[in-house]
Amino acid sequence: MEIRTEIEINAPAEKVWKVLINFPDYGSWNPVIPKIDGMPYRGNKISFNIQAAPGIQIPIMACEILVADSAQKELRWKGPAIPIAGDILSGEHFFIAEAKGDKTRFVHGEDFTGLAAPMLKPLLEQRLTDSYNEMNRALKKRCEG
Repeated sequence: MEIRTEIEINAPAEKVWKVLINFPDYGSWNPVIPKIDGMPYRGNKISFNIQAAPGIQIPIMACEILVADSAQKELRWKGPAIPIAGDILSGEHFFIAEAKGDKTRFVHGEDFTGLAAPMLKPLLEQRLTDSYNEMNRALKKRCEG
């Protein structure tokens, strides 16, 4: 099951990429993932907090960076979507900054697998689509500002 969002950013893909991989700066602009520990290099482990609701952050631990490709402007990590392990529910989160001249088509989503994915599809689609779009708008504002 895939959740996919997109936004056009009036900035070059290189600028969008630099903001996206600057994990230490997330707290200054990202309302959805206000904190990431780790570095955006393939094979590295990262942990981060997701802002689930005002005043409520959920820690996500031990996600592995699968892709951190500066040429293709693609960042992917895999880890549990919620703190449930194994084949029950897992997510592969992705970001792609696709150059469109002096603009960028930013694609942001997640591929879910596991036994619970079909049952949770309506809930995940509603909640995560809203969150991903919120982050996309914040990234757009940061890159255009």
